[in-house]
Amino acid sequence: MKKPPKVSVVIPAYNEATYIGRLLNALVKQSYKNFEVIVSDAESKDGTKEVVDSFKNKLDIKFIESPPLGPAHGRNIGAKNCKGEWLLFLDADDDIDDSDFIQTLITGAAYKKWRTATARMTTKSGPSYAPLYHYQRLLSHTKRPVASGYCILTKREVFESSGGFNEKIKFGEDYEYVSRNAKHGFGFVKSTYYYVDPRRNKEEGLGLAWRGTLNEIYRLLRGYKKLEKQPINYEFGKHQKRNQD
Repeated sequence: MKKPPKVSVVIPAYNEATYIGRLLNALVKQSYKNFEVIVSDAESKDGTKEVVDSFKNKLDIKFIESPPLGPAHGRNIGAKNCKGEWLLFLDADDDIDDSDFIQTLITGAAYKKWRTATARMTTKSGPSYAPLYHYQRLLSHTKRPVASGYCILTKREVFESSGGFNEKIKFGEDYEYVSRNAKHGFGFVKSTYYYVDPRRNKEEGLGLAWRGTLNEIYRLLRGYKKLEKQPINYEFGKHQKRNQD
């Protein structure tokens, strides 16, 4: 019988054909090999499945589909198909050029005895994510730490016992998951990093920053129950294709 992988990489996707191949190529180049990849697709119509299928001879990869009910739903469905001790949630438009990314992340989390962790967030070009990263680092020293869904590493037993991501929250479900499970240990592994694609900022500009700020106000003043009522309208899967020239 084949030994289960130690890490399950879960990637929710919705019309990500021009982005997801970049991330999968980065995973092929990882020095750490004891992982599987679950692409949880929200019934994409742009050929995302064909891109994922092209990696079947390069990765231990599985493609599953579920209705487009938001990132929390996609991550939860993906996690149900995982075998790993650790779950590593990544966004389809992430980019990674550190070949030791997975190894460093799980080693760092285990050394600190963190059962949920993330890495250093940065960008290659476009608007800087440094203010958001430093804000999240600051909150990691409080009772309500947060991290972006771009990259969340968590023990599968913690994920399952907590019920996973709150599917009632469509915008801010990543923060809620980390805040709820930080009691089991959480932190930032600063010795590795990943790139956030600036597409959302480029397409939405100040509108995205404004929604994020309002969301934080609701979260801090009213709590996560307020976010379950969808105070911020945000539509997923409506982005431009990546220029791959």
